[in-house]
Amino acid sequence: MKNNSLIVKNSLFLAIRTIVITAVGLYSVRELLSILGVEKYGLFNLVFGIAILFSFINGAMISSTQRYLAYYIGKKDENMLDAVWVNSLIMHISVAILIAILLFLIKDQIINNFIVVDLKYIKSAYFIYYCSILVVCISIIQAPFNSLILAKEEMSFFAFLSLLDAVFKLVIIYCLYFFENSLLETYSLMYLASCIVVFIIYYLYCVKKNNKGFDFKKIKLSLLKEIAVYSSWNIFGNFSFMAKTQGINILLNIFVGIVANSAYAITANVSSAINSLINSIVTAINPQIYKSYAEEDYERNILLINTASKFSFFLALIVVLPILFNTKYLLEFWLNQLPLYLVEFVQLALVIILIDCLSSSLMTGIQATGKVKVYQIIVSISVFLNLPISYFFLKFEYKPVVVYWVALIIAFLSLILRLYFISRLTKFSIFIYFKTVILRVVLVAVSSILLIYFILRNLDAHASFLSFILISFFIVLSVLLSIVILGLKQSERLFVFSKISGFLK
Repeated sequence: MKNNSLIVKNSLFLAIRTIVITAVGLYSVRELLSILGVEKYGLFNLVFGIAILFSFINGAMISSTQRYLAYYIGKKDENMLDAVWVNSLIMHISVAILIAILLFLIKDQIINNFIVVDLKYIKSAYFIYYCSILVVCISIIQAPFNSLILAKEEMSFFAFLSLLDAVFKLVIIYCLYFFENSLLETYSLMYLASCIVVFIIYYLYCVKKNNKGFDFKKIKLSLLKEIAVYSSWNIFGNFSFMAKTQGINILLNIFVGIVANSAYAITANVSSAINSLINSIVTAINPQIYKSYAEEDYERNILLINTASKFSFFLALIVVLPILFNTKYLLEFWLNQLPLYLVEFVQLALVIILIDCLSSSLMTGIQATGKVKVYQIIVSISVFLNLPISYFFLKFEYKPVVVYWVALIIAFLSLILRLYFISRLTKFSIFIYFKTVILRVVLVAVSSILLIYFILRNLDAHASFLSFILISFFIVLSVLLSIVILGLKQSERLFVFSKISGFLK
């Protein structure tokens, strides 16, 4: 019960953090698009994204390091916990140096041959690229610090620092109003500076609060090799995702043009903001999934996986449906100008989010076993298929939105594959998952949408802010009613109501 209360508390911390970050982030995109214009905004995201492509290593290393740290916290082995920390730090620094060298060596091929850049922006493109290399290195070295805080479930500090980072990003955008020339270079440099400040705060906190310095006596080559091998397979998996994300961006640049890159970048920002909110549940539960597996409490482990999957979908539905039914109005309200293709991109991306959020806790469950080699190979290939299939359709002059239809089908396939692997690696039951998760989320989604259509047919609504608020209220109310009546078991209903009543007292 204590662990469940901690999960709820951490979820609230992360949810509040994400709501504020989302609001700040979306407003920041609007301001940045207004200051830079569509072309420069698209160029920044395209060039910066090429280097950030290598940050897939960062995501893989965070999940790998967090898994090992949480595992030994669960085992209550402080000696191994310190050893994991030191060896993972060595690995991250080494990888950051190698990536920096590689990115610098291939800079001319990237800028001159790999992407389409107008000659008038060529110097800006190089400057953005250099700054992005340093950002990637900082993010890779910062990974063990993030992982330690998440593994120890210190979500309040994590939330605070994330909010501070978002404020920094907004402040530097407003600083651009004081400059007339070299806006791309100025923004890139200030963006880099904000990343350095955040890293220094992470470092000081982990050294002072968690007493995690660097002890050469803790270096163990066998452990370093084990973590490196485990991370390499996660890197392989993250590479396929980043190759798909940035690869589609490049394909759109080649076949459609930089306007499509702007629409794609804005859609990615919307998706990232919503995913961050949804993942607040999974991020809060992840350490408990790792620890319950380490403690060999497999019944609780599976319960946490199923619960996280279901509640992630419910939260996604609450967030996604109001946007889905008001996409064009919201985008026009948010942005001063709408790039071509944007509305269709965003609507399909929202549907993909609903499917992907079911997979998050399944992925954590698989990671907890430590047996990820075959899983990463198969699922990574399925994710990577987005690129060649999208290339095929764009080559034959299909509309750009086809890339999201391809991603939607691949998302379904990846979910099925993850269910298969977790059932093979653990005592996880696909039948119970379908009965307790899939059946309930489908019932909630269908009943919510039918109820919403009924309300909208009988509601005389116009494109105004008041109408949006009214429609969103009825949509959220419809989803909440469906969740309470059809989505929750009796025990879950009682737990939720007890927490709400306790909060109101």
